Amino acid sequence: MDRHLQRYGYVTARVMLAAIFLLTGYDKLVDVEDAAGDIAGIGLPFPTLLAVAAGLVEIVCGAFLALGRWTDWAAAGLLLFLVPVTVLMKNPLRADADFGAFIDFLKNLAIMGGLLLVVLAERRNVGITVQGNAA
Repeated sequence: MDRHLQRYGYVTARVMLAAIFLLTGYDKLVDVEDAAGDIAGIGLPFPTLLAVAAGLVEIVCGAFLALGRWTDWAAAGLLLFLVPVTVLMKNPLRADADFGAFIDFLKNLAIMGGLLLVVLAERRNVGITVQGNAA
């Protein structure tokens, strides 16, 4: 594969993957009541605290992923974050789930797959930072 395509393609893919976490994390922190309402709706305790924590995890890990710093840890953190989110909030087997919940579930699985690829690439030392140096 062309060296430039590999370098910039990987960086672009990381930034694209991080974008959703940066935006949803920001949204959770700007509208904590709405995010807390969603969390309370599934019966979890301390919904406001969980909403703020979720927003911070998404922004911090998303920023590290986009910037190419501690990329494997950021991707692993987001992957671990998405597991309970997907099971509890995007579960298509919930009684109130509709076809949209199934699509959201599949989207989260796809995002988790992308994050897993980043973790594996970084652990094999083939990750490339924004400057193009091996991670």
